[in-house]
Amino acid sequence: MAASIRRRLCSMPTSRRTSEMVEQRKTGVRQNDGRQGGLRQKITGGQFRTEMRQARSGAFLFFGDENFLKRRELESLRDKICADENAAAFNHFIFTNDNYEPSAVRNAILAPAMMADLKLVEIYALPFGDFRKKDDLEGIENWLEAAKDSVDTLTVVYTTVETFDSGDAKSPSAIYKLIAKYAIPVEFAHEPTQKLVMWASKHFSDDKIIAEPSECTYLIDTVGHDMTTLANEIDKLCAFLHYKNVERLEKSHIDIICPHNKEIGAFEFADAVLENNLDKAFNILGDMKKRGESVQVILGGIAKIYTDLMLLKTFSDAGVGSDEAAKRLGLHPFVAKLRMTKAKMCDERALAAVIQLCADTDAALKSGSADDYLMLERLIIQAGLLRNRRVWS
Repeated sequence: MAASIRRRLCSMPTSRRTSEMVEQRKTGVRQNDGRQGGLRQKITGGQFRTEMRQARSGAFLFFGDENFLKRRELESLRDKICADENAAAFNHFIFTNDNYEPSAVRNAILAPAMMADLKLVEIYALPFGDFRKKDDLEGIENWLEAAKDSVDTLTVVYTTVETFDSGDAKSPSAIYKLIAKYAIPVEFAHEPTQKLVMWASKHFSDDKIIAEPSECTYLIDTVGHDMTTLANEIDKLCAFLHYKNVERLEKSHIDIICPHNKEIGAFEFADAVLENNLDKAFNILGDMKKRGESVQVILGGIAKIYTDLMLLKTFSDAGVGSDEAAKRLGLHPFVAKLRMTKAKMCDERALAAVIQLCADTDAALKSGSADDYLMLERLIIQAGLLRNRRVWS
């Protein structure tokens, strides 16, 4: 019944609003409609949270690396706008890849809010990288234009790192520029370690576990900064500690329960070598040695990272986006995006030089002519010498 009523509503024209309501809506979030190069000005997730303490109309693009914070903000909007279940049946529309049709999205935006001042329209995790045809892009622009001008609709274009390539500040992607012409971009970046330590400590405390800042920092260093991953690992640790009747978290518990993020360690090590940051490179290598990680595995991971960087730089120079590059290289979209950003800043000679060092180190390891970890330490020093000789800048 509700579905049939909703379909009828989507085909209704927008009702006229009083000038007072229009003015009230326009003086809300749209105060931030500053434009940079024709695009609406980007704000942070924290700024959005502050401005939307009272939900108001507007069009917003949720993007960035921290999916956990995006989900939290979207859930908060649902609670504010759709608290009345009867009204929510008419005022909450969700479009995913399964039911997305540009005309249906536009009709939902144009339909009047029923029994409420505001309705919520979500365009949720669409594979925007697949929308390249002229008709696809025109369809997106049509509903975005309606969303920008609506006085009773809050439209959220919710994206994930797996489905959306925003490009970067200097070179935003084509789809980002299209959406940001109409919707305010809201970036949800990974939180800094200090904030995550406080958040993790509270998470443990809520579950009656004492977790000191040093242990929370160690946990973040172990599993990475992604809050979804951290939340899952904290839940596992709490369950384990309750089972053991232990009230205080220790590093040994983290070593038992949580997998070390070897991908982050390898990438940071490769990055430190490329940047000639010897102290950081030796510290990361020392940590991997303590964990007993195989030298061949470490070297293979480093060589693959540099090879991927070289290929991603080639793709970037050819105008290929990170989503397409991820498919071609078999990389996770988030990993491809992270490495493509780094690749754009790399000199091709730098990448070629370090790839050759990795090949030489691999040959020496297979000959058994030197201590394994000593060869990796030598790779760090040789890379530094090459840079000092201005093989790359």
